[in-house]
Amino acid sequence: MYRYTIALTLLMAWGCQQNPAGTGQSDIHNHAHAGEHSQFTLFSENTEFFIEHEPLEAGEESEFLVHATRLDSYKPYTSGNVTIEIDGVSVSSGNPHQPGIFHLSFSPRKAGAFDMHISLKSEGSVELVQVHAHVKAHEHGETHEHEETHEHGETHVHVHMPAPVGEITFLKEQAWNSDFRVDEVRMGTFHAVIPTSGELMPMPGEKKNIPATTRGLIHFANPQLVQGADVKRGQLLFTISSESLVEDNVNMRYKAAKNKLEKSRSEFHRHKGLYKREIISERQFMESQSAYVEDSLNYFNLEKHLSEKGIRIVAPASGSLHELGVSDGMYVTEGTNLAILSPDRNLMLRADLPQHYFNYSHEIFTAHFRPAYSEKIMSVEELHGELLATGHSVKENNHYLPVNFLLKNDGSLLEGAFVEVYLIAGKREHVLSIPATALGEEQGGKYVFVQVSGESYSKRRVTTGDSDGRRVEITGGLFTGERVVTRGTMLVKAASLDTGEISDGHSH
Repeated sequence: MYRYTIALTLLMAWGCQQNPAGTGQSDIHNHAHAGEHSQFTLFSENTEFFIEHEPLEAGEESEFLVHATRLDSYKPYTSGNVTIEIDGVSVSSGNPHQPGIFHLSFSPRKAGAFDMHISLKSEGSVELVQVHAHVKAHEHGETHEHEETHEHGETHVHVHMPAPVGEITFLKEQAWNSDFRVDEVRMGTFHAVIPTSGELMPMPGEKKNIPATTRGLIHFANPQLVQGADVKRGQLLFTISSESLVEDNVNMRYKAAKNKLEKSRSEFHRHKGLYKREIISERQFMESQSAYVEDSLNYFNLEKHLSEKGIRIVAPASGSLHELGVSDGMYVTEGTNLAILSPDRNLMLRADLPQHYFNYSHEIFTAHFRPAYSEKIMSVEELHGELLATGHSVKENNHYLPVNFLLKNDGSLLEGAFVEVYLIAGKREHVLSIPATALGEEQGGKYVFVQVSGESYSKRRVTTGDSDGRRVEITGGLFTGERVVTRGTMLVKAASLDTGEISDGHSH
């Protein structure tokens, strides 16, 4: 598949020879340049090209270094080749000698202004960018200024000059080897956001009470059966022993039930024969049949739950023990609640909507939330949840309306945990927003790092609007098409403390 995209913006930079202290990159990325050279950054649909090259002079060989970064992951290309073409002359690199870095040597045939085409072939696709290049004539050893011209006729003269004050160097190798990402700022859809708090609660009807079915002494099937323990459906939890009881001894009840069943079975079979010979009435036969069925149910129910140690109590469903109401050896009566089982399959997110947002309540359709025990922002959709209901009344001494969501618990949710909630309401179009991870905070203000060129960043103050926990509305300081660091903001900040301003040289 071929993709051809012409870069609309050319970021022209400067020559440099610095090896920043503490980067540890000089042994793997060493391409020092003497004298004048150029750097620029171009973008295709899927790739960032950061290119460094020596002056282009007719008949003279110039070294090119092309750093190729995948925009979807911000990681280097590990295979493929780069081709540069000027005025019909082209040269290709081999595979990168190290991930993301392609070396080429190029000799222009003649002087003049030409279109430079740079393409990257990798894994069956082609990424192509284009820039105007000016090849200088070589006369008596004199070197003239090197110019590169935009399509709109803007001319940028490149001479050996220091970088603007305040810009920060963060090398490609540092970016590739860390959790780092740069994204383009774009207008898009955003929503009204209502920040509030809430709680993860059990769904009504989800919890199962486990009652005692007889009187006796409770015995735990496993001494490690404690609150919070996971259990499986049908797992033996307790036995209730009544051997020491004079009344309601379960073993005596079992024997009595067995004898009663044998008697009613015999009576039923006898009446069945008499009824066929019309010796007894239908009513007598039906009474005999009902007694036999009742005695059978009684006996087999006891037999099912009876063991050598007493009546067996098993888990009615899989889940965890939310509460444990008894201790080993405790005397219980029939109906005593032994434990509460929580399947944890479904939970309810209850968000507290302040009353003054009541007019927005009919627009709320989902939510993002962060549990108190986690730094991760979760969403209702990711947990296959849905809005259940929004309250239309408040309880006495309560200033909030409940907004309830159903959540499918994937194991990451803790029942009873308090959460920060971002209720998502009506849609807004053409809003400039960036990931919340892009923002830094300093002296009460917010800032981002804007990419100036491939390895150069500038700190920019911004003003913000609404946030849904994941993205933040930008109301000032950024423009569509600019690129900002969205992951690794603290790494760039650390680089600014280590290296300060960029010098006039660059050497990896």
